[in-house]
Amino acid sequence: MHPIVPIIMALGAILFFVGIGVQARLGVQRINSIKLRGKEYKLWHFVVVTVGSGVALIMLSVLIPKYVPYQPESTQQSSQPLISSNLKYELDSILSSMRLNDDAMMNAISRFQVEYQKASQNSDKNTMDLLVLEIAYRIRTELQNRSYPENQVEREVERITGILKQSIKQENK
Repeated sequence: MHPIVPIIMALGAILFFVGIGVQARLGVQRINSIKLRGKEYKLWHFVVVTVGSGVALIMLSVLIPKYVPYQPESTQQSSQPLISSNLKYELDSILSSMRLNDDAMMNAISRFQVEYQKASQNSDKNTMDLLVLEIAYRIRTELQNRSYPENQVEREVERITGILKQSIKQENK
């Protein structure tokens, strides 16, 4: 729901009930005019304006979600595990030295961290192993496409996955 909807609806309800309340109270007393901020208004005019404005605001609050889409900020950032500054620095330096710090790789690493943390909290060993294999394969493929030597590729893949797993283990403690 759009965050402005409850506010507009509350204002509309207040105006509506003020108009009805004024009509009920002053109508019984047979008062025909109201003096408000130095101006004099007819009772029926005041009631029509306040009740009409209240109804219009309530209708507006109903129509806002239909015509003004609202997308709250993604929750992925809030559910992403916090990685210690030392591990983050080490991971960033490794990725930048191998020129793997592009958006696609960073998104894959962020997704890995979130999913691995969920699997770790659920003690789902199979999912954790599959996630490690997936991120290792992705890193290995990127490094092989950049013509890194095979022995260095495996060493860097193990280093990066070790840092990623270590950050999740620290998070869960």
